Amino acid sequence: SSFGSSSFLPSKSQRQGSGAMLHNRYMATPRRATLHHGSLRGLALAAGAAVALWFGNRCFVNPSSDAKVEGLLVEGNVAGQRRGLLLALAGGVAATANVGLPQPAHAGFERMRVASGPIDRRDKNRCKFASSSMGQANAARDKLLDLRECKMAGESAADKDIAGALMEQGDFSNVDFTNTIMSKAVAQNATFVGANFKNAVVDRATFDYSNLKGAIFKNVILTGSTFEGADLTNVDFTDSAIAAFDVKVMCKNPMLKGTNPVTREDSYESAGCYNQGLAR
Repeated sequence: SSFGSSSFLPSKSQRQGSGAMLHNRYMATPRRATLHHGSLRGLALAAGAAVALWFGNRCFVNPSSDAKVEGLLVEGNVAGQRRGLLLALAGGVAATANVGLPQPAHAGFERMRVASGPIDRRDKNRCKFASSSMGQANAARDKLLDLRECKMAGESAADKDIAGALMEQGDFSNVDFTNTIMSKAVAQNATFVGANFKNAVVDRATFDYSNLKGAIFKNVILTGSTFEGADLTNVDFTDSAIAAFDVKVMCKNPMLKGTNPVTREDSYESAGCYNQGLAR
């Protein structure tokens, strides 16, 4: 069934709805990381102040070649030192103020990256969909579900809990993900051509640079999931829940185009792009 809530944007049938849910797709950056960036900038400014002091001492006052009176030379050096000290003081004040202020966040540092170990190729049963006995539990599992580089085209993960699965560079073409819990799955650089995610929970997943041609995301929770650089040709997002921030990014993807061959829904329209005034 459809979520039917005006809090979500992408539904084609809800284009006239109001009140988009604002949900940042990135995990919050710890404050200490922000202070670290500020400290680096402060150090850079301090270094600049030191260089300014050096130039002030040596270059700001350049006595003429015929100035032979010692008093003039001393006065010139003192003036240069004063100017250099003023610049150093200004740089120090700016550095101190810069350390305590929040710095602009960068997507590359905001989103937590998964550092996974090597693939255990000796495990002959590795490439199988298996539900977690712990339930969804925020993608916690009793055992890592490592599906990286697995060739699983045409198989079924329907009604299974595969939250937190590692699926990078795997082939999941035409897989049935109906009613699947797939929260926080790492599925970048993978193939999902023709896959069916109907009624699934796929929040905070990563599909960056994956091939999703003809996939069906009908009535799916996709809040916080990313599709950067993904091939979204002929994908159907009808009635899915996509956060307002995420849909703006998605609608800028030039590969979000075409019509799904099964549902006959327009890809760009189904994602709710017209709700954002992003009509091409």
